[in-house]
Amino acid sequence: MISDSFLFRSEGGFIRLPIWGHIPLSAPLKQILAHPAFLRLKGIRQLSFAQQVYPGANHTRFEHSIGVYHLMKLILQRIHTNPLAGSLQETGFEFDDQACRLLLSAALLHDIGHYPHAHVLEEQAPVWEDEPVFACHESLVSRFLSEEHDGFPPIGDILTREWHVDPDDVTGLIAGSRGRFGKLISGTLDPDKMDYLMRDAHHCNIPYGSIDIERLIESFVPDPERQRFAITEKGIAPLESLLFAKYMMMRNVYWHHTSRTFSVMLRRFLQDMLDSGMTSPQQLRHLFYGSSDDRVLYDLEHRMPAATHASGSLLQLILQRRIYKRALTAIPYANGASQPVDWMFAHTAAHRQRKEKEYELCRFIASKTGRALEGHEILLDPPSHKDVFDYDDLKDLRVYQGGTGAYVSFDELGESAFRPDFILAFERCTKKFRIICREDLVEDVQKHEHEIMEILEVRKEA
Repeated sequence: MISDSFLFRSEGGFIRLPIWGHIPLSAPLKQILAHPAFLRLKGIRQLSFAQQVYPGANHTRFEHSIGVYHLMKLILQRIHTNPLAGSLQETGFEFDDQACRLLLSAALLHDIGHYPHAHVLEEQAPVWEDEPVFACHESLVSRFLSEEHDGFPPIGDILTREWHVDPDDVTGLIAGSRGRFGKLISGTLDPDKMDYLMRDAHHCNIPYGSIDIERLIESFVPDPERQRFAITEKGIAPLESLLFAKYMMMRNVYWHHTSRTFSVMLRRFLQDMLDSGMTSPQQLRHLFYGSSDDRVLYDLEHRMPAATHASGSLLQLILQRRIYKRALTAIPYANGASQPVDWMFAHTAAHRQRKEKEYELCRFIASKTGRALEGHEILLDPPSHKDVFDYDDLKDLRVYQGGTGAYVSFDELGESAFRPDFILAFERCTKKFRIICREDLVEDVQKHEHEIMEILEVRKEA
């Protein structure tokens, strides 16, 4: 049975948060909110460089984490008070007191491993000896839960003493290694997506993230066989609004060309610093894991001034917001093709190859124009391997039909336009291959588009 005393506690007062309003606080929750390891999230912006495009997008992972906790709490309260949801629980997948404590703590701490520009550096990460320099933020959860600060016990100790949950279980659930509730923390219907889509749209002041959250949560019921939440039929429309909101936010905010240009320039700068021996992987990790979005860039400037290395100018341009411009854009799935142009995606993961091609493009343009180029003035922005939608997870989602008492696959129900072929078309629209360069080189690059594309093509070995 779910503990009312834990799910509905508010002895710690309330906190006012954009989007969700007044959020009740418990004493155990307040202990984590006041912890230095959690407060550091106030320095980690939710959208990294997007605030260069949308000035209001300065919200942080601190308020997002509280929002995710709040939504998880609303979901569990709904499961607790809804007789249908209660009747569908089974041994091994029931929302008793211990399960609720675990889910709430994981929801609150799901982003505790984030560091400055983490998503930027996890995608096409700088490498050392062919290994990514930066860890996936989920894998850093244990580090920050065990981190000690003067006058504060580790968050892991607070979880054990005040929340009565095992920190290892929290870490495993966030990292995806503990399967029983994994889909509730990271899946098609997780509170993480519900919060960040609404919150990001609000702070960017754009109308794309509107979702009927209340009705969606009202439709949640357990699906013990699939070890996840299902929805009732009244949840189909709000689920569609969530899926469409994610597509629109990906297209217009998360993968905005200006944000991506900042990211490409930062990654190339860091890669050059590593390759030149100006810094080590250990030094970079120490710098990023203990800093904030704004401070880390100025710390880099202080430690590695522009004059030290040719590509140091990239960092200066980032700090001055004088970034490179789009010269060429190609579509991997041009003219409705069912298969992408392979070489456009080949540059996504091939770090060394990508940098070599950038040098080659600079040499080519230098030979055609007589300009003195150093190899970092033309950069590649290949499409992300990351999908907008998790097809497998969406296919796994089921709809509970009250009339028959049966669970039916969302994909097979036939009541939504969000079918695999429709979603795949959305997916392809977001994938673009860009060549960016210094502003004074744009016309030269465009003039030699055909030769440049021949240089970039990666031919398969026979």
